[in-house]
Amino acid sequence: MDDRTPFFEGSFDSDEAADAVADLEQSDDIATAMTGMLDEFVRDSKDYDEEGQAEAALAVACLIAARISGIAPDEAAHHWLDRNPFTVSDDLHRLAAAAFDMATRSGGNHLGEAWAADRPVFLEYLEPYRKALHREPQEPAAPFVADFSRPGRQWLQVFWSITDQGLPDDSAYADAAERLVRAVDQDPDWLAWWRPAGLQELLVFGELVPGTYDERISRGRTTAEVWIGFGHSPEVSEASAARQVTDDLRTALAAAGGYLGLASVPPLPVLD
Repeated sequence: MDDRTPFFEGSFDSDEAADAVADLEQSDDIATAMTGMLDEFVRDSKDYDEEGQAEAALAVACLIAARISGIAPDEAAHHWLDRNPFTVSDDLHRLAAAAFDMATRSGGNHLGEAWAADRPVFLEYLEPYRKALHREPQEPAAPFVADFSRPGRQWLQVFWSITDQGLPDDSAYADAAERLVRAVDQDPDWLAWWRPAGLQELLVFGELVPGTYDERISRGRTTAEVWIGFGHSPEVSEASAARQVTDDLRTALAAAGGYLGLASVPPLPVLD
């Protein structure tokens, strides 16, 4: 067995799956959009599941399975479902089961061909979804317990970007941001603030561009995510960088704490 990442690792890996899931998130009625998409896939793919179509349908079917059971191998599924509540009707359940079976069948299927060598691994990874869709009993996942005992293990990670590009390493903002995040991550008062969340990590994705940005906060099984825009560019002077980074990080952490029901944020460390 090789170490290839399973198909559903991350944000549903393939471009087609990620696009389908993102489009659903923009729908006014997610269950209706899912029903239409899966109905079209089941009708049009009786003989062969084309590349892209099978990946998108499988992604949606697995989201429905995770909504039914609360069990998902993918952290991204837990985050998506936290942000997007919907009800699974009998018709949607039936379509999801049919689409799942078609997308994972051994013949007439792009994914079956792509994963022929690792088919047992592929199917084992997807087994919790299959069981949920086919109403088979399964053990619920054990409650997650965060572990902060290992020295050097981070609970806070922040990713700053400029329209999907990382910050230049030599910018004053990037330097101050790196130092402040490290200081917060190592501060016992901040770890005490984070512990009641019951999660291992807080992941902050900060967009540094002028204008508005749709804020998204979600709770997964093991992590929380904050996608937030700060309404300004990272072009700041060396003298003002620490103050700007402090204001931005405080905004993001307060937003996360409010969503997760945590206490008010402690004072941030002062950068030299």
